[in-house]
Amino acid sequence: MRLTLLVACLWLAASSLQGKIVFYSKRDGNAEIYTMDSNGSNKTRLTFNETSDSFPAWSPNGRQIMFESTRDGNWEIYVMDADGSNPRNLTRHPENDSFPDWSPDGSQIAFNSFRDGAINLYTMAADGSNVKQLTHMRIEHWELASKPRWSPDGKWILFEGSIDQGRQIYAIRPDGTGRWRVSEPVPRASMFLGDWSPDGKQVLYKGTIDANVRNSFAIIATLDPIGRSKVKKWEEVPLPKMPVRTVSFGVDGKSIFFSGMKDLHWNIFRFRLDTHELIQLTDHIWEDTHVHEWDPRLSVPPQQGLLPKHWGEIKSAPIRSGFKATLLRHRGSATRFQGD
Repeated sequence: MRLTLLVACLWLAASSLQGKIVFYSKRDGNAEIYTMDSNGSNKTRLTFNETSDSFPAWSPNGRQIMFESTRDGNWEIYVMDADGSNPRNLTRHPENDSFPDWSPDGSQIAFNSFRDGAINLYTMAADGSNVKQLTHMRIEHWELASKPRWSPDGKWILFEGSIDQGRQIYAIRPDGTGRWRVSEPVPRASMFLGDWSPDGKQVLYKGTIDANVRNSFAIIATLDPIGRSKVKKWEEVPLPKMPVRTVSFGVDGKSIFFSGMKDLHWNIFRFRLDTHELIQLTDHIWEDTHVHEWDPRLSVPPQQGLLPKHWGEIKSAPIRSGFKATLLRHRGSATRFQGD
C-alpha cells in the first residue's frame, strides 16, 4: 500500500512537468547547444563556437550535458556543466566520434566512431577511458551501426544499423552480444532511431520512405515484457501531417517531441499520445532539432520500480501488410533526402 501511494504521489507531482530540455539550433548561424524549460520558455544558448556543436544529451543526474563538436577539426565528444561552463574533450581520435549517450547510472558512454574503417558502436568510461568496440561492421558490405541509446535498466543498447535489410533499428547488449532487430521493415523505407520510453517497455523511431523527409512516419514498438528481446506490436503515431526529423520521448512517457517543418521552418513540437494535443515549443526561421528532456522529479531509476507503469496510449492500429500498402500509397513522390 505504501509503495502504491508513493507511486501515485510521484505521478501526480510530475503530471505538470517543469523540467529542462536540451536541443541544438542553427538560429545563430551554425549548430549550437541550447536549453529551455519543458514548456518552451527561457531559451538559453550554452555554446559559442564558429564550428558545429550538436546532438546533446543530459547526464542522468542533470548536472552535465554531453555533445559532439567539430571545434578541434573533426567530430569529437565533449561534456560540459549544465550551464555551459567547463567543457571537456572526452575523445581525441583522428577519426570522427559522434552521437554519445549516457548509461543510466552515468558510469559509461556509448557512441559511434569511424575509427575501425566503418561506423561502429563503442563504449567508454564517463571520463573517456577504457574504450571498447561493440560492433564489427564492414564498410565493403555497406554496413554501419550508429546513434546508440541505452535502455533505462542498462541491459540493452539500441542503434541504427544497415546490416541485412536496409537501415533498421536494432538492440544489442552492452557487451556486444545478443543483437536483434526491433523495427518492422517497410518497403522503400529507412528507419531512424528516437529512443526508449522512460519505463523501457517501448521504442520510438521514425521511418522515411524513398529518402524523402516529407514522407516520414513515427512508430512505437511495444516490447515483450519477458526479456524485452522481441516486439509484441508496432503502432504508427498519429502525428500531424508535416515533414518530421528527430523524434524522442518526453520524460512523462505520455508525450513525444519531434522536429517538424511548418511554414518551411524546422521547429520543436510536443505531441501528447493520449489527447493528440500538439504544442509548438519553438518558433524560429532556422533549424531547431534533437530534443532531450530531463526532470528531477522523474529521476528515480526505473529498476527500483518506483515509476508509474502506465504511460499513455496510442490511438492507432498495429502495422500489418495492408497498413504498409496504404502507407506507401499516401507518402507522395520522392525528392532528395534531407538531413536525418
